[in-house]
Amino acid sequence: MSPPPAETAPARPARTPERVIFGSASVGAGHNQAALAVMAALAEEAPAAPAEFLDALAHVPAWFRLAYGGGYALVVARFPWAYGLGYWLTHRPAGADRSLSERPRLAVEWRANRWFRRHVLDQRPALVVATHHLIMPVVGRMIGEGAEGLRMWAVITDHEAHRYWYAENVERYFVSDDRVVDDLRRWRVPRERITVSGIPVHPKWTAPLDREQILRDWRLPADRPIVVISGGAYFTVGPVARTARRIARATGAAVVVLAGSNKKLAAEIAADPAADGGVRAVGFTDRVHELTEVASVMVTKAGGLTTSECIAKGVPMVLTRSVPGQEAANVEMLSRAGAAVVAPSPRRIVRAVADLLADPQRLETLGRHARALYRPACRTIARAIAQAVRT
Repeated sequence: MSPPPAETAPARPARTPERVIFGSASVGAGHNQAALAVMAALAEEAPAAPAEFLDALAHVPAWFRLAYGGGYALVVARFPWAYGLGYWLTHRPAGADRSLSERPRLAVEWRANRWFRRHVLDQRPALVVATHHLIMPVVGRMIGEGAEGLRMWAVITDHEAHRYWYAENVERYFVSDDRVVDDLRRWRVPRERITVSGIPVHPKWTAPLDREQILRDWRLPADRPIVVISGGAYFTVGPVARTARRIARATGAAVVVLAGSNKKLAAEIAADPAADGGVRAVGFTDRVHELTEVASVMVTKAGGLTTSECIAKGVPMVLTRSVPGQEAANVEMLSRAGAAVVAPSPRRIVRAVADLLADPQRLETLGRHARALYRPACRTIARAIAQAVRT
């Protein structure tokens, strides 16, 4: 009798020549938005190229998700000074060599991203595009250990690159401006691997819109200025409802507060009879580009994606108190470029908005300077991806 055939491991699927995985992490909203923006542009540039979006934080153990995502939210909202201190301490290594203090973090991230690693090996994409740094050292190590045909690009979504954005085996970086180039060069990233593309925003932000139709759809007045307040994912801008009411009373503007999933804030605004219709809250919506289109001023924290969306629209910004770290770098760049006014307290926010609405020439200048910063990052990155996966 012949021996039974030996068991063989199931064959991996053949590598899909054009398959792209966009890897992000839902720490704040901007990183995921950047990935989805480039995916939308790629669908137009290369409709046949299969693309997949993965939020790595959705596939890690609960303990890691709580510490990484929940810890970030807590520290940014409640203890921004602690976030700033941690940012500074972990930003210090220079050069390409890993320091002793970095190695424990990299080991934990490697272990926590086990599902992501398996999925990438199973799917065998032509390219992984990272819009958050969490997955970068993981994919870099996989490439270093011989993952066949695997390549990685990175898209940095602020005007400063923290050390966490450095990873081995990144084939190409897309960055906002020359300051980020200098950051990467500190870690010996070759200049030819860096493309100054701008920060990607969804193509809908530059599509033509009908202002009058937007005003009708949102039931907004055509005879008053419109101020939009964006609190960001963790609402670190201060007492939003009170600030919105003060802006409405001081300027006569219609104030729209982007409340997102913050039901408490929305209820606080809706329950205030003193608002007299001048302030309204809008819950989570994928139509923020419409509200920004008709806004005279955007009051916002200095997140990389939100400010880039304002840049795409040429909307003047009043930047609220920034969290130390990358937001402070964003504030510095935007204020230096003359695209934004900085107002770190509620009182100064109200005053800044009132002053701008009373000075149409200055308002126009801020908007023009903002629009001058725009780069078509989405198209630039999507076209580069399309070309890379076809070759």
